[in-house]
Amino acid sequence: SRLPNLRFWLGFLSLNTLLFLPMYWLNLATMTFFPAPSIFADGWSMGIARLLLWRENLDLFRLNVEFTLLLALWMNARCWQTRFFRWLIVGIYGLALVYYLYEAIVRSIYHADPVFYSQYYLALDGLPFLAQHVQASFWLYGMAGLGLVAVGIGLVTWVNWLLNRASDPKLVRLTRVGLGLLALLLLWSLVRYQIYTADVEMVESSLSFKLQKNIADSRQLRHDIASFDGERVRRLYDYGRYPLQQKPDIYLIFVESYGSALYKWYDYRAPYTRLLAELEAQLAEQGWHATTALSESPTWGGGSWLAYTSFLFGLRIDSHPQYLALLNKYQVESYPDLGRYLQSQGYYYAWVSSISEELDDRMWYKYTRLMGVNQWLRYRDLNYHGRLYGWGPGPPDQYTLNYANELLHKATQQPLFFVTITQNSHFPWVPQPTLVDDWRSLNATPASQAEPEPLADVTTNKRQDYLIAAEYQLRMLVDFILHNGNANSLFILIGDHQPPQVAGRFDGSDTPMHVISKDQSLLAGFAPYGFVPGLRVQTVKPVLHHEGNYSLIIRALVERYGVKPVALPPYLPNGAVVDQGEKTAAR
Repeated sequence: SRLPNLRFWLGFLSLNTLLFLPMYWLNLATMTFFPAPSIFADGWSMGIARLLLWRENLDLFRLNVEFTLLLALWMNARCWQTRFFRWLIVGIYGLALVYYLYEAIVRSIYHADPVFYSQYYLALDGLPFLAQHVQASFWLYGMAGLGLVAVGIGLVTWVNWLLNRASDPKLVRLTRVGLGLLALLLLWSLVRYQIYTADVEMVESSLSFKLQKNIADSRQLRHDIASFDGERVRRLYDYGRYPLQQKPDIYLIFVESYGSALYKWYDYRAPYTRLLAELEAQLAEQGWHATTALSESPTWGGGSWLAYTSFLFGLRIDSHPQYLALLNKYQVESYPDLGRYLQSQGYYYAWVSSISEELDDRMWYKYTRLMGVNQWLRYRDLNYHGRLYGWGPGPPDQYTLNYANELLHKATQQPLFFVTITQNSHFPWVPQPTLVDDWRSLNATPASQAEPEPLADVTTNKRQDYLIAAEYQLRMLVDFILHNGNANSLFILIGDHQPPQVAGRFDGSDTPMHVISKDQSLLAGFAPYGFVPGLRVQTVKPVLHHEGNYSLIIRALVERYGVKPVALPPYLPNGAVVDQGEKTAAR
């Protein structure tokens, strides 16, 4: 008589656990299978509350409210055992599984809340590019489609099997009463905690409240985008009364996946800080000085365009629909960004994009209009015929930066505002190019596959790959500075977001920002905002926001190179936000 009961409980628990498996699996590197004993560190009462209600560790020991309630109704009320209710349970379980998988992907890759309005546009633009990059055959897509159909049929069969077990008259009263009591406890939790049951940390998890929160957030995001006040932003960033007398070449280089996780993980911290000390000494030997801080990015693990546009626009752009709205709005009129201010001061504004899988000319024209650049160098402009690397794929960053810099200095005698994002440290970080003495040799023959030695022992190959990629980027950038910079050059190196897969969900969204120049007086102007001398920070707490760096850089440039400024432009630490405006005091 115990066998049907055992079958039922195993079937129920396995289907319930399947809902939470994607989140656990995608965060496996930073999660434990069982709740950690540390949940009792603040006492037994707090520990029991964490055990039964809310845990940061995203383990599998959780319950879905709707599935349990529907199953309890099916088991304990004969009138509910109809064909319609059977397929309703199957449908709701399928919807829950799809949503929990979607939530796991969004939270694990981008560390963002699931918002239909945001992820719809991201998928609309991103999936075709992903499919083009993967370059899979038609047969592979066909097999994948058949696989999804097979999985769907298997799940329907599995849920129906469980419903048949739940209606078995051989089930003992203890099983029926036990499931009923469990359903009542979950119902009490649903009424008591309501919207909190949408959080992934809650043990009692509700699909209904997850959907409610998602829809509400989607409507709010749509409203925020529609109510964007461009004129007010234009007034905030009206820097026309702050002319520059001295105009150094400015290199703004966003370093792909360069995140503060390098400070926060034990297997990264020591080799990373040793590397920084070595590079700092190389810079100092030739008269270069650096100052460093951590800046919080508006995105995590992906969405580089959100990070660099937030920086340049002085506006927090943390969703793809928000970016698209700006892209469409600023095709005729112009946004008062960092590049346009520097253009007004006589700068030549150039962007460099090295990815070989290029967009069509219409989209490039839209990006050019949005940014307002004088020249946008693309892969076709780099005259590169050597080996391509990594995601994209693209040439070695060493070649891209040096070739573009040489080309631009031949094209103009104006001071240069050079903006790019590196490519070779993009996930999956392999293969990596080799740093060479003469960057031109990278185009002569395909680059060798020789990998640099890892900096230290690491836990997995993926973590080792990232460390090697980060080392290449930093050594390459310092080499670029030493060979191309002069007394009238300013280099700003900043990460776009944390590295996916190897950073943890509690590492935050901050990235290192290095300002490098031979002008110590210029660098001293960054000290009041949390910057410390050198390439290393003293604390892993971020002191900046990407969207606040636009006003900070303008303020520092005007303070050092302005034409007798009566007053400095205000520093807007959070960029142009709704309630900040003209009330923000100058710092």
